[in-house]
Amino acid sequence: MIDTWMAELPHGITLSCRSAGERGRPVLMFLHGFPEAAFVWDELLEHFARPEHGGFFCVAPNLRGYERSSSPPEVEAYRAKHLLKDLAALIERECGAGGRLAALVAHDWGGALAWSLAAARPELMERLVIVNAP
Repeated sequence: MIDTWMAELPHGITLSCRSAGERGRPVLMFLHGFPEAAFVWDELLEHFARPEHGGFFCVAPNLRGYERSSSPPEVEAYRAKHLLKDLAALIERECGAGGRLAALVAHDWGGALAWSLAAARPELMERLVIVNAP
């Protein structure tokens, strides 16, 4: 079953998220591309949440400007550095201080962000999976 919820981040941004699985389990995070949204990952969220497929807590956030996530009016607010700050804050929120994602899985524009996050903050993830990214 897919749950939807809002993640309020410490720097004032809110991301609408979709998830499956039990909190407290290792976290897989999935980033959507453009012009998609988090719902594209629903089937995989449910798959990897099942005990026979790892029993992960699977999270797919909607990036800024998508669905019910914060949509700042300034173009500057959508620069990659701000989106990376959102993702790092969400990872720290879901994995706890010093925690790491079991994997970050990303597609398209989400893949470009994931590469940048892995380069800047490798301590936030154990694995990186990029699917069809620039």
